[in-house]
Amino acid sequence: MFQLIQRPARRLGQCFFVFLALMVSLSSAWAEEGAIQHPSPPPATPPASTSGDVAKRIDPTDFKNRFDLRSEFNQYATASNQLIIPRFEYALSKSLGFRTELPVGRYDPADGGASAGIGNLLTRIAWRAVRNDDYALVVGSELTFDTASNAKLGSGKHVLAPFAFAAIDLPQAKSVFFPYIQYGKAIGGDASREDVNYTNMRGSLLTRWPDKMYSFIEYSYFIDHQRANIASSQIKAEVGKFILPKTGFYIRPGTGLSGTDQRLGLHWSLELGLRHFF
Repeated sequence: MFQLIQRPARRLGQCFFVFLALMVSLSSAWAEEGAIQHPSPPPATPPASTSGDVAKRIDPTDFKNRFDLRSEFNQYATASNQLIIPRFEYALSKSLGFRTELPVGRYDPADGGASAGIGNLLTRIAWRAVRNDDYALVVGSELTFDTASNAKLGSGKHVLAPFAFAAIDLPQAKSVFFPYIQYGKAIGGDASREDVNYTNMRGSLLTRWPDKMYSFIEYSYFIDHQRANIASSQIKAEVGKFILPKTGFYIRPGTGLSGTDQRLGLHWSLELGLRHFF
């Protein structure tokens, strides 16, 4: 997942922190009225198939009870893996959510010796600290436990990873922009395994389309502090459609952009998924 680039990673990380603060502070100048615009309701109850209702449904700053199930394939420089990942999210309130997921999959190194079983259990708590008509800010943390049934299916570490992201409305483009930053650090686990210490920075754009459809483009940049700040980047594009008011399907291909031959350097990926809201 981590790969070498030419520019100093530390300088880029500092720039991203400045960028995140700037995006939030200027969001009121970019956005017009309403964080997510909705069509004017007719006399009857508006159908859930409108683009506004779809945007409200998938708004990650408004927590809801939901179940996701995805199938994911990742091709790396010297291995590949195939995963089935169920995810549960429980909304303690609209501004506070808890999430957990446990992957089940298969790891295939190029030199043979495939392994199958469960991976590391991920838990997450997130709190919407700020929300107004133009932007929202969410902060929280993930905690990943070393539960993998085989060493090749997990990092061997318990990892604490606090994060923050903003949601900035761009009503003229029918889109929302999400700058995101996360820092992960091992806090225990197998002492014989390599340490985990990384920064993950992302920029994502959610766009609403007619006929209950949406698109999501995400650029990710990882810095591996454990390996002299070598880094990698990748991009993924998601297209989704709600076939029922509370149930949608999506496809999400991705490709590595830089450092694809470093540790876990992504060459390409493909994800198929289902989302159901309760």
